[in-house]
Amino acid sequence: MLYTPLHCPFCGTDDVSKNGHSNGKQRYACHNAECSHKTFYAEYTYNACKPEVKMGILQWSVDGAGIWAIARRLKVSTDMLL
Repeated sequence: MLYTPLHCPFCGTDDVSKNGHSNGKQRYACHNAECSHKTFYAEYTYNACKPEVKMGILQWSVDGAGIWAIARRLKVSTDMLL
């Protein structure tokens, strides 16, 4: 088995540790002071739950893109955007 270090999706540091389970999935906590000890999953069930997709939704919204264009570009449901 190959070990790949886990990185925080918010700040990019590899200073993370296990932080319990939620909905049967392992959660991790970032120990970087900049992150304010945010928690995250290593793998998400839905594409729209990923932090980078959420940031994309905000950026596209600020740029004035419509719901259908954002959903198509980021491959998420329009229900996620409402």
